[in-house]
Amino acid sequence: MPKSPDSEGVPRLMTVSEIALEHGVSRQTVHSYRTTRDDFPRPVEGEGSTRPRFRADEVAAWFAANPPRPGKRTDLATRDEGASMEATGIAVPPGAALEAAREFVQWLRAQLDEDERVARAATLGPWVQSGIGDYGWTVDFGRPGAGVETADTEQGLADADFIAVHNPARVLREIDAKRRILDLYATAVEDRLALRARMREVIHSDADEFGRLHLQESELIKTAECLAPVTRLLALPYADRPGYREEWEWRP
Repeated sequence: MPKSPDSEGVPRLMTVSEIALEHGVSRQTVHSYRTTRDDFPRPVEGEGSTRPRFRADEVAAWFAANPPRPGKRTDLATRDEGASMEATGIAVPPGAALEAAREFVQWLRAQLDEDERVARAATLGPWVQSGIGDYGWTVDFGRPGAGVETADTEQGLADADFIAVHNPARVLREIDAKRRILDLYATAVEDRLALRARMREVIHSDADEFGRLHLQESELIKTAECLAPVTRLLALPYADRPGYREEWEWRP
């Protein structure tokens, strides 16, 4: 049977919903295991959550020893369309959530690309608030004849300062930083998709390899879980753009 993954340090904890998703069964089935099977892992006591949480390595080992019954399964289907198979090993998690994550990454990349296009089309600068001009407060774009003027008022001064601060060079640096964060998340998503393909290949033929891959996937899951809130918040400024989905908004 696959080796029980035991990560270094604090073990990954899972809710009932996460167990159902990762092991290809329904939440009702997980609840049934909890109430009818004395050997099913016990929840870990802890503070900060009212939902029971279980050690992922203990759950994986239990499913390895107690695979779901044969029947109509969707967990190994390439696009989750359903596939008849004999369930004789740990289920590979459904790919719908991973594909949704990939769509989110593609959409956010497109928004950053658009911001970069606009920033590079503007005068690079440096942009400097250079005081009162003929008609109001002036922002010099660092090239003869390039710049803007705002009203000769306190509000005009605030507007000029804002324009100067949000110059193309700064915008491009912000885009680069956001892309680096998004790349970390996207790598975890793409690596897990590739890992799942390999897990499908060995699920019945190489238990040791499957156990090793399952451990690797646990690490990728933890990485994605840590980065998901950050990437969702990066998308929030673009909520008014076409294609943004309400389910992408991060809610603790």
